[in-house]
Amino acid sequence: MSSWPFLFAAAIAMWLLLKGPAAKTSLFVQTVCRIAIVFFAYCGFLYLLKWNPFWKWMLSTGFENRNKAEGFLILVSTVVWLIATFRIAFPGLRFRALGARSVGPESRVARQETNRSSLSLKNIAIFHYFFYFFSRK
Repeated sequence: MSSWPFLFAAAIAMWLLLKGPAAKTSLFVQTVCRIAIVFFAYCGFLYLLKWNPFWKWMLSTGFENRNKAEGFLILVSTVVWLIATFRIAFPGLRFRALGARSVGPESRVARQETNRSSLSLKNIAIFHYFFYFFSRK
């Protein structure tokens, strides 16, 4: 089960193809290339999770139960893959939060002009949650 490097290489090759010859093709071909990139990366990650040397290293870093961690990582990667594929296939669709108002073009321009710090309270909370989850024993 060491085919994960080839799947990641295929994803990189598709990305290079998208940046090169496929850059001047139709939108449909570019969309198919993007979906293939996400699919190859997803499959490569799943094969990496089944690779025993990877788990020897992961268990040496503090993970106690391979089955729980592997199941969680498969779940997260599948959700990320589905969301990424959906966003690539339907780029114009956005989910509106409950009670959110429609944003007009004027406020979008003003929003782009403001420089916000890349480190926000939300990012710190997400980092803290994952750090706690993966470091507890």
